[in-house]
Amino acid sequence: MNIKQTIKNTVPAPVFSIIRDVPWAVRDLFDRGAQDELMPPLRLMRDGPRGRKIWSEAGEEVVRFYRDILRLDRSAVMLDIGSGIGRRTIPLLAYLDDKARYIGLDIDPDQVRWCSRNITPRNFRFSFIHIDVFNKFYNHSGAIPPSKLVLPFPDNSFDVVSLWSVFTHMYPDDVSHYLAEIGRVLRPGGRLVASYFLMNDDTKAGLKSGTINRTLYPGDRYWTTNPNMPEDMIALDEAWLRRAYADAGLAFTEPVLRGRWAGAKVDPGLFGLNWQDIVVAQAADSTHSPILSGGVV
Repeated sequence: MNIKQTIKNTVPAPVFSIIRDVPWAVRDLFDRGAQDELMPPLRLMRDGPRGRKIWSEAGEEVVRFYRDILRLDRSAVMLDIGSGIGRRTIPLLAYLDDKARYIGLDIDPDQVRWCSRNITPRNFRFSFIHIDVFNKFYNHSGAIPPSKLVLPFPDNSFDVVSLWSVFTHMYPDDVSHYLAEIGRVLRPGGRLVASYFLMNDDTKAGLKSGTINRTLYPGDRYWTTNPNMPEDMIALDEAWLRRAYADAGLAFTEPVLRGRWAGAKVDPGLFGLNWQDIVVAQAADSTHSPILSGGVV
């Protein structure tokens, strides 16, 4: 176990948040790259690896995924839950056309504020909304329990919903609730892309044999690297997840892109993005072609 993980497994969440951000805030004072309006300060890169090069690479990878694997229509109406600091949003400014619509939701008000000030003025069809959902690791003062969130959109609003490294920080019952809400706001034939740490017979065998070099502690229908703050990293049972998708009117499309975390060999062009397992699903009663049609919320 590395030093960072040891600290996360030991100190309270508010204390760790300070320990996590302060060194990066100091580095920002001396970082000339912060002058780029579309490059966020390092202290706000809380939604993934920090660093200007790796931040840019993440954007390149997600465009490759949306274009080549999801076949995302350039006019799609898109909801990004957990939009973060925009590392997977800014590249879409050049990809999506003037008929598209992008809405990002996030529980971090600092990140939402930065995106609203720096991304929205470049394209007002990109908007960002703060949702004050509780998460012990990322938003320990949040007012809305995840199981009570109602997405503030009508039924059948979106062609695509994405959640990158969101369900990896949520308990099973909360994931089920989110899936039900996503199933409600997706249009027939619309797609959901989400990343996970999936537990199945292969990953359990890998953990037992040591071929997966990670310590996971069992919880109530989940596994975590951090019993002090389970939301730090949560793995879910794949068989259970498939049933939860079905209950929400969603179905996996095969194959699941297995992640590097479990030792899978991945497309070098998706090396960072495919650290986690990536699941693409489709809403039931599809009447659309595989290439999604667009519209306006």
